Amino acid sequence: MIRVLVDRDGGLRDGEAHHLQVRRAKDGETVELRDGEGLIGMGRALRDGKSWRIEAIARERAPRPPSLTLAVGAGDRDRFAWVVEKATELGVTSVLPFESARTAGVATRLRGPHLERLRRHALEAVKQSGAAWAARVEEPISLAELAARGLERGGWLADADGVPVPAHVDDGPLVAVIGPEGGLTPEERERLLGAGYVAVRLASHTLRFETAAVAAAAAAVAGRLRGNHG
Repeated sequence: MIRVLVDRDGGLRDGEAHHLQVRRAKDGETVELRDGEGLIGMGRALRDGKSWRIEAIARERAPRPPSLTLAVGAGDRDRFAWVVEKATELGVTSVLPFESARTAGVATRLRGPHLERLRRHALEAVKQSGAAWAARVEEPISLAELAARGLERGGWLADADGVPVPAHVDDGPLVAVIGPEGGLTPEERERLLGAGYVAVRLASHTLRFETAAVAAAAAAVAGRLRGNHG
């Protein structure tokens, strides 16, 4: 079945009429609806002259998943886009880019003007995966600001010298910090540990930042599933 993105009012988002055309949708065909903000719905795709509109059949709002934030060093923007896509598929609620000593010299690093494209990536991941919620892509902050925010509950710092990730993870808010290519400086690492983050080891080898981000999200989601079923 064709899945399309709609806005909060039920209208097709930009580009979705073209998607219906490419998929050769028929007038009156039943389609799945998502808006990235909890909507799980069904509707009919209706031709309106040369354009399309959606007539809703059924709509419900799925609850937001337990809070899971990936705070990721704002490295290469194309690889960061991949992080956002996979984060949405896994059920991450928020992706927070942060700037650190080793992101400043990356010519292709993520900057504020790139955020809208990343948010579109999150919505496209909703359309592909069928998830109800897109990961929220936040404005970049500095590592100092990240440390100063404090932790509502749990905090992981991806670190090759850390302890293994917990087998069971509760549904409380969790922030997982992934350093940029080249890692955090010793001073940055100590600042985060001083803010309450626990160093955790995600793998036996050094991971690229985008791999580490997905590994952390997958470990948290799997740990929550185990925690809720045993």
